[in-house]
Amino acid sequence: MSMKNALIGILGKENIFDDEIILKKYSSDQSLEAPNMPDQVVFASSVEQVQEVVKYANQNKIPVVPFSSGLNLHGAAIPKKGGILLNLSKMNRIIDIDEDSWFVVIEPGVTFSQLQDALEKKGLRAMIPFGAHPDRSALTSWVERDQALAAASFEYGNDLLMDTEIVLPDGELFKTGLWSAGGKPGSHMGPVRSMFYRFWTAAQGTMGIITKACFKVEHLPADRRVYALQFESFKDVIEPLKMIQYSEIGLECFLLNHFNMAALFSMNWQVPRTFPAPKVASNEFESLRSRVPLWTLIICLNGAPELGAGKIAYQEDALQKISSKMSLIPYSVTDKEDFLLNEMLRPWKILKKFCFRGSVQNLSFKAPLKRVPEFQKIITEAAKKFAYPVDDIGGYVLPIERCRAVHCEFDFHCNLDNPEEKDRIKKMWLEASEKLIEAGAFFDQPYGAWADLMYSRTGEYTRILKELKKELDPNNILNPGHLCF
Repeated sequence: MSMKNALIGILGKENIFDDEIILKKYSSDQSLEAPNMPDQVVFASSVEQVQEVVKYANQNKIPVVPFSSGLNLHGAAIPKKGGILLNLSKMNRIIDIDEDSWFVVIEPGVTFSQLQDALEKKGLRAMIPFGAHPDRSALTSWVERDQALAAASFEYGNDLLMDTEIVLPDGELFKTGLWSAGGKPGSHMGPVRSMFYRFWTAAQGTMGIITKACFKVEHLPADRRVYALQFESFKDVIEPLKMIQYSEIGLECFLLNHFNMAALFSMNWQVPRTFPAPKVASNEFESLRSRVPLWTLIICLNGAPELGAGKIAYQEDALQKISSKMSLIPYSVTDKEDFLLNEMLRPWKILKKFCFRGSVQNLSFKAPLKRVPEFQKIITEAAKKFAYPVDDIGGYVLPIERCRAVHCEFDFHCNLDNPEEKDRIKKMWLEASEKLIEAGAFFDQPYGAWADLMYSRTGEYTRILKELKKELDPNNILNPGHLCF
């Protein structure tokens, strides 16, 4: 029996696609990774169907690439070896919202906008990464360790994943956390206090396909207020930011440079529906980025479930004292407060930056706060070498775990329809990436070329990962050509 007929038998004819137009659509994204077409694109609607597809593929040694929303944008779901592209977007149920223990259970097709809307009705909120698309799979984003804008814990960061349901490479079903004992989900710790779920995080579907997961959510306070501090140099940011973080002021606390601030507030740009996006000229954007400071620190104060106004008041007092000590003037963004408060809960308007040149090739890494100016210099030197305007570099810095580290994203913008420009940006991006890694920047999501740069420096770790992959997936069917982070 042919592969197509076998898949029709499992999923039905209406869920199987192999015409060239559809296959080409799934062959690439807005990244600089080389395109490659799958042989079949199929849609599953249940975990049982996912199991049957994976069992068939494993028996016949056919590659399977899980796909949720197609909005990773870094090449993680490009089918390098062809085979079956397994689209999970129809698995889009919010299975449970626990209003007492503050967690949700969702399938991979649930989007951030769908989830946030449902949670708000219950007085809860999801912790969404800055720059996530509203149609991005919430499960995939969190499993791939995208850095949420607001952390569930100042001390321990935003580790939101709890229980998981996973289809292994042989098609068997495996559960972690309390689910592993057959109980109700609500903790990543199973009966033997195991943290085994981490094995499948950030794995790009190479070790198993997560079909359900339980995630922490947070209370949505009625009282929230936004303040901003402005700086003309990142070095001036360091001490005030440390003091603010140590005082645990603001659930959301992050920095945008002048490019990203202008992109965020450009009203004649819209969040793109497809990537790469159409280029849109904007005089408003150009005017804004010439007027805003080089860096803006945005702080959102959140009230508690009870006595929320009191928590806001003491945070405001602490912020004022720190600002006075550092000779800064915090200002309430009264005229933009509604816009920014919405952005804290639905932080995707920054994606308007794609309208500048169509695609964004970012440098995403973790670093100590004090070293950010050093890494910023490496990036600007690479830009100058390749005649890329320094003013066209976007910047976003998010402190994590009381500022013990920061998450950094610096953007290069590119028109992918211009082969010469695409080649130049790729060379610049690769050189900057390598120099950052050599200087000690930590790329904890090594997509594409970053994988070789990172894994080549961690020989024993990489060897063990490959052995585990071989043990779990001896036929190498799950997303071959990629390796979990």
